[in-house]
Amino acid sequence: MLSCDRTPRRWVPTLLPLLAMLAACGSFRQARSEDPPPQAGNAEVARIMREFAGRGDLGDGSQPRSPEATLEVLTLPDDLAVDLIASEPLIAQPLQISFDEQGRMWVVEYRQYPFPAGLKVVRYDQHLRAVFDRVPAPPPHHVPGRDRVSVFIDTDGDGSFDTHQVAIDGLNIATSVAVGRGGIWVMNPPYLLCYADADGDAVPDADPVVHLSGFGLEDTHSVANSLLFGPDGWLYGVNGSTTTAKVVAPLGSQAPLAYEGQCVWRYHPQEHRFEVFAEGGGNPFGLEMDAAGEIFSGTNWGETRGMHYVQGGYGVKNWGKHGPLTNPYAFGFFNHMPFEGDGRRFTEEMVVYDDVVMPKRYQGQLIAVNPLQRLVIAAHKIPEGSTYRTQDFENPLDTADRWFRPVDIVTGPDGCLYLADWYDTRLTHVDPRDNWHKTSGRIYRLRPSDQAEGDATASRVLSSRRQFDLRMLDDAELLGLFDHPSRFFRFAAVEQLVARATPATTAALRERLIHGEPPRLEELWTFARLAGREAFVADTELLEAVAASSDARLRRWLVRLLGDASDVPATAVAVLAALADQDADPQVRSQLASTAKRLPGDCGLAIAVAMLAADRSDDRSDPHLPLLLWWAVESHADDPNGMLEDAVASMPELWASQLFTGTVLERLARRCGLV
Repeated sequence: MLSCDRTPRRWVPTLLPLLAMLAACGSFRQARSEDPPPQAGNAEVARIMREFAGRGDLGDGSQPRSPEATLEVLTLPDDLAVDLIASEPLIAQPLQISFDEQGRMWVVEYRQYPFPAGLKVVRYDQHLRAVFDRVPAPPPHHVPGRDRVSVFIDTDGDGSFDTHQVAIDGLNIATSVAVGRGGIWVMNPPYLLCYADADGDAVPDADPVVHLSGFGLEDTHSVANSLLFGPDGWLYGVNGSTTTAKVVAPLGSQAPLAYEGQCVWRYHPQEHRFEVFAEGGGNPFGLEMDAAGEIFSGTNWGETRGMHYVQGGYGVKNWGKHGPLTNPYAFGFFNHMPFEGDGRRFTEEMVVYDDVVMPKRYQGQLIAVNPLQRLVIAAHKIPEGSTYRTQDFENPLDTADRWFRPVDIVTGPDGCLYLADWYDTRLTHVDPRDNWHKTSGRIYRLRPSDQAEGDATASRVLSSRRQFDLRMLDDAELLGLFDHPSRFFRFAAVEQLVARATPATTAALRERLIHGEPPRLEELWTFARLAGREAFVADTELLEAVAASSDARLRRWLVRLLGDASDVPATAVAVLAALADQDADPQVRSQLASTAKRLPGDCGLAIAVAMLAADRSDDRSDPHLPLLLWWAVESHADDPNGMLEDAVASMPELWASQLFTGTVLERLARRCGLV
């Protein structure tokens, strides 16, 4: 069993001399191929545009079809059907779709793209990133743009959204909306805004509150986007490739956090904390969290379906164009998910279909949109160690209409798939002319062709999946939704229970987690948020019960939640140590390595070094674990008390560990400047 002693230890002067000796003898395996290549030099904008030739569709002079005519040229399998839900002139340039606890559909209309209103481009850099004359002010003091957030309501549950209203107008480069936790949250770079809406009527009660500022605007096809409420209490988003950021949480006290290029980030609305969750990828304009709380994003790369992001991970980037990682000592990175199938770029957005309404072959699988090739792709999501690979098996939707541009896909509360169609023959950002087709856009619903009215898969709590208001359910009914087949309702029930914070429900959840057969992941998320972080990490009986669960997802999330705490007591660290010793599940071990990076130095190092010393063959061969363990060790390399040297010297079996000698040792020497 590992131990975690918080008493600073003396310097043990054994490791660094040994590293120096090995370096002098040339004994290190040279793994330089994992380093980012040197940054590209400056180039003229014209040359950059030539280099991008053919990597996007320019307008071709063809004329758009009517929405009804487009429906006629969409090709589908026999057991699928498609409905037109909304179209111009009601909406234009739809970019993102989301649903709320009342079943309403929210649509962000990116009408202002590509240039922010009221700003002047001073110059472009070598990567076509615009330099503006100033930073825009937040609403209501801003120069109004044409972007807006619209709401669609199905008042009678017949599947037709018969009521429409514009909730927020005059936005200026608004990319996404998430409704909940007391307001309407809008990503409007450089700001994350929250419009209070206490009565939930989709009419803001007041001017917005700025929760985050400092997101870059240099390239409006790669700005911060895709807000998503996580069941863990955080609000997640992604950042595209060619924008920089220096993010400030004005309601909090942390220092600004700077980064360049693509990442998944998150913000805690109550604690006003902001952090980069994971870095790298292509140009992520989309974010998905599956039923187990795992995070995925699309990419503008070919030969892949996208990225699987793990906490604290560093992913591949186009280094010269998109900048370095925030950690100069990463000395390695993860690649996109390996795949088999259609290698044409690019699958920008995806869902993991966590429902039962669509045909069985799609359930639990990945469904992605490819706007450049004008189709929808279904792929098997296949475990590969602690991460995944994909294998295409079908195109659920295809068309010869050159204007069809699916830029978003989301699973609705009814279990059907909703697509946002940008609808423009042009799809390239490198042409600086603003000649986009500003007046078109459609929303489609992809559904089973034989779907019966009154979905039979609805939980006993809900009479309809299309006409509901979860705010009207009592706590027992909301707890019943944890058994619903739809991830949407399970996650929404978590949010409603947390908003009410009923002591009786908190106590009932604790009892279910300790004695339930089996406990549920939604119960863990809800209880952890209701109990509060300090009480949760101190509840030894509950932690030990969850750690003993047969459900690896609960054990993984227990490790994750403990790593998110600012202070972890020794009893909780002992639970983590036991899992590090005994748990064989690759995703639990992946999260243990990620959490070891976040824990205080002595505790984090104890876990990481013990996992290295164990030298499991499945850890060595895992696509993620070796580097995750290096990053855990590296994060504590600057500790002034010499705990890294002490931890390594206290485990002589490390020198027989291939994980240590093959992954960590050479990197540690480089980190210390010895090679």
